[in-house]
Amino acid sequence: MFRLLWGGPTFILPALFVVLSCNINPVVPFDTVSQLQAAPIIFAPTKNGFEINAVVADGDPRSLRLFVQRSVDTGWTEVDTVRYPAGDIAEWSVTDLSPGTVYPYAIVTGEDALKALEKADSGVDTSTDTVLYSGSMVTQREPGESFSVALISDTHIGAELGFMNQGIPEVLKKVGVQIKNCRPDFIINLGDIVDFHQYGFEPPPSESALRAAYLNYRSLLGDAIGQASHYQVIGNWDGENGWFTQLEIAASRGQRHLYMPGPSSETYLEGGSSEGGYYAFTWGDALFIVLNVQSYITNILSLVSADGDSADWTLGEEQLAWLKATLESASSTWRFICIHHTVGGAAGTEMNSIYGRGGGRAAHVGEQATIHQLMIDYDVDIFFYGHDHVFTDMVVDDIHYTLPGSAGAPWINTGGYRGGQRSTYRRIRCMYSSSIWTATPSTNSPCRACRGLSRACRPGLFDEVVNQRL
Repeated sequence: MFRLLWGGPTFILPALFVVLSCNINPVVPFDTVSQLQAAPIIFAPTKNGFEINAVVADGDPRSLRLFVQRSVDTGWTEVDTVRYPAGDIAEWSVTDLSPGTVYPYAIVTGEDALKALEKADSGVDTSTDTVLYSGSMVTQREPGESFSVALISDTHIGAELGFMNQGIPEVLKKVGVQIKNCRPDFIINLGDIVDFHQYGFEPPPSESALRAAYLNYRSLLGDAIGQASHYQVIGNWDGENGWFTQLEIAASRGQRHLYMPGPSSETYLEGGSSEGGYYAFTWGDALFIVLNVQSYITNILSLVSADGDSADWTLGEEQLAWLKATLESASSTWRFICIHHTVGGAAGTEMNSIYGRGGGRAAHVGEQATIHQLMIDYDVDIFFYGHDHVFTDMVVDDIHYTLPGSAGAPWINTGGYRGGQRSTYRRIRCMYSSSIWTATPSTNSPCRACRGLSRACRPGLFDEVVNQRL
């Protein structure tokens, strides 16, 4: 499906002019793109394909071409399923791939693009040629395959990086480099990707500010998002809180779909919401359930203003029913929930509790108590969350409430936590066979690397959990 971005008035031309114009080339070439705003973002990977989104810094995105190396034998093939959702975006759907396979790709421009790729394969410098970006991705893995995933949270990147009271750009840069070096299959950001303290305390001031913040996030993560698929959890600073106006939510959601796209309700068999706020997917032997705690409550539960209490948080009836159905039908060995914060709060102060902080301390507060019981009933291993900006793990009824810290937020919430500390990301490797599970000297002892994740570290699940501090 193509979207026509540019148009103009229709003119009735004299017949003589029409005849003469047949002798010239009526096609006006698109302005060539010289660079992208940031690495392209890979999203919605499946067993047989993936989506990729590129934002241009100049020129016309219609001049871009995507090539994928489906195999060494077939070489580079062009992907012709492309759309242009905005004047600076090209977005491709890649299909007919195989599960659990690494696929190199390249975004190029110009008629000689294929020649440039062939030169690159031969080790020829293409820095002055038409290859704008080259990377690789891995398709959704089958049960029985090992994989690695990086979890980050609360990057809080603003529209203007010079503003101080928001996420620290240098931290996210370092995180991006280290994630790239780890080469995970995918990245999950647990929410609050962007930040608008510069303009007040929620909501985002404009679509242009959201666009700028998302592009800053993509730029700072660097090649990490060009080499691993990206999934987003909706956070309270991402502009879709239920107490915002419908126009504000629609504007924020529109910019997310353009500049931080993710799965739709049709991407995976597990389904999800039509606007992509909650969804689930299976990767190898693990089920990941991504929930949206922000968009279904209408009374204000902000850190600076509240007209309710910590038990008011909700997923909404439809999302809660979907969560239960997803868990009931789950067959994966490992089951994880990813959310921005608990659906209830129990932190060190009343206001922080109302704000949804506290992690495992809130396991039996409000609707979180219902979710906690579902996790017990259906063998959920870990409840991953963000929001509180500390690295911590709490075990409640054998369920881990695990927070990977903050990948840039300068504020540390230690209220209600013992030993909480800032960190930047957590890396998890999920292994299928206990014979290659090497993090512990014995398959019967909990691994020290997991910092107390004893249930999660039973043989076959984790060979490594890294709390990376910068």
